[in-house]
Amino acid sequence: MGLLKLLFILAIFLFTFGEVIRVPFAGLSIKLIDIGVIVLVFYWILFIIKNFKKIKINKDLGIPILIFSTIVLFSLLLNSRLLSGKEFFVSFLYLIRWISYASIAFIIPMFNSSFKIKIKNLLVSVGSLVVILGFIQYLFYPNLRNLYYLGWDEHLYRMFSVFLDPNFAGAFFSLYFFLIAEITYSFIKKRELFKIAIFGLLGLLTFIAIFLTYSRSAILMLIIGSLTFLFLEKKRFIAIILVLLVFISIFLAPKAFKTEGTDLFRKVSSEARISSAKQAISVFAKNPVMGIGFNSYKFARFRYGFSARNDPSHAEGGTDVSLLFVLVTTGLVGFVAYIFLLSRIILLSYKKIKSTYIAKVLFVSIVALIVNSFFINSLFYSFFMVWIWVLVGLLPAGREVTENK
Repeated sequence: MGLLKLLFILAIFLFTFGEVIRVPFAGLSIKLIDIGVIVLVFYWILFIIKNFKKIKINKDLGIPILIFSTIVLFSLLLNSRLLSGKEFFVSFLYLIRWISYASIAFIIPMFNSSFKIKIKNLLVSVGSLVVILGFIQYLFYPNLRNLYYLGWDEHLYRMFSVFLDPNFAGAFFSLYFFLIAEITYSFIKKRELFKIAIFGLLGLLTFIAIFLTYSRSAILMLIIGSLTFLFLEKKRFIAIILVLLVFISIFLAPKAFKTEGTDLFRKVSSEARISSAKQAISVFAKNPVMGIGFNSYKFARFRYGFSARNDPSHAEGGTDVSLLFVLVTTGLVGFVAYIFLLSRIILLSYKKIKSTYIAKVLFVSIVALIVNSFFINSLFYSFFMVWIWVLVGLLPAGREVTENK
């Protein structure tokens, strides 16, 4: 197996460490998956330089990614005069990270068919481990009170798994549930009873895990994604049953520990999201065309007096609505470019739904994730970007440069 494949497996495996291990660098806390993906992409660049004449870029994705990346870079350079050297460097690193994640979509088509099957199995394995770790955390580590000084919320009696945040954990569980549900459905059609039992149980555990996060955005994401899947399969009756099952599950969720976080009708977090959105809109109004520079929102909040420089919170660098984050950091120009990119992914996956189950999983996942992104900045969360770009890369495409086995 080539080094590129080994680095890819390592990068995906690092997914399971989540937010638990972070490496300090230039004032940042870099996740292991960031390091894994950047190393992978660096080696990939060396590999394609060696095979430069054979490279073919998928224009359906390459052009939108290039357009958005160019606008993002220009926006950051345009606003560099408002940033210190360190602030510009930090913002630029986030741009490098986004480009690295997007590059996954071009790395996977280089692999042969047998390795792509292994990638699908790897996603199942990694996701199951994250779910299992979530249950272990829920039983033996029910809150993050001892990490409050590091900027993490307490999240009393909620499942947050390796992400240390129940909202992001719930969103990932939903993404994983869509994959498991589609695989299980394929086994049902083939009547492979043993595999139906195994994946059905895994799907059930994931379903339960979503509700133990007590994340309303994750539950809504689950509903939207599942309904999308069922309507694609023309299973409207099952869709109605699912909605009823979700509502029943809401009332059956454990209520032994009554806290603000486990109250699905809580108001505090909703008010915080509204306040965050208002701040972002006010900043956008002052910088409507090209924004304030990609991922420099944290520093803009300092300038406009919305937060203190010594604020340890992990939420001070962004806004809860992903599309609003794009709007405020890259302006209307970047916003249009990003919508163009999202629409290309949606259209590309929809066109290939009948040819591969991965296309259906991607279509359902991106639709549900966009809905979820109106509550948390999920479209730019490291682990979700990796997950989505891997699915994009697994879509059937013309063979490009193929690494030797």
